[in-house]
Amino acid sequence: MQAGSRHLNVLRLYRHFHRNRKGAVAVEFALVAFPLIFLLLACFELAMIIVLSVTLDHATDVTARQIRTGIMTQGNSTAAGFVQKVCDNMGWLAATCPSSLHIDVQTYDSFAQVPTADLIKNGKFDTANFAYNIGGGSKIQLVRAYYEWPLFTPLLQAGLSTLGNKDAVVSSKVVFRNEPF
Repeated sequence: MQAGSRHLNVLRLYRHFHRNRKGAVAVEFALVAFPLIFLLLACFELAMIIVLSVTLDHATDVTARQIRTGIMTQGNSTAAGFVQKVCDNMGWLAATCPSSLHIDVQTYDSFAQVPTADLIKNGKFDTANFAYNIGGGSKIQLVRAYYEWPLFTPLLQAGLSTLGNKDAVVSSKVVFRNEPF
């Protein structure tokens, strides 16, 4: 009879725990909360990168237009001045912009000469060929702007261009023919 009563006690204990649902929601939330919060932060960070990309495209385009129309020339502008103008057009990022922005302004004779190679090599910018050369009227002009953005969630690092320090690189490129000025 002892074996039978032990079996009944175990069965009663099981029924008691099976019916007692106190704390189940807390346990379920604890299991789901971390992945949910992590995914929400990753979505927020991706949205910030998209806003940064659109902002950088706009700022680069507006500033490059000054080269295209002849307002900015090699004689009346510098690379630091160009960076500052791009940063001024970035609004909400203007404070951290100068230290995070890299620019390359080049002149070419034809559109076929414009490079398309990736400038991130071994987790670093390959800035060996970066320059600030504004061409004269009717010259082909390439303006590239690269912005380093620190990532907080490792989920996005695999899908984005990143540097060795795990910063994402957001880029904007504008290719155009200068107006005949």
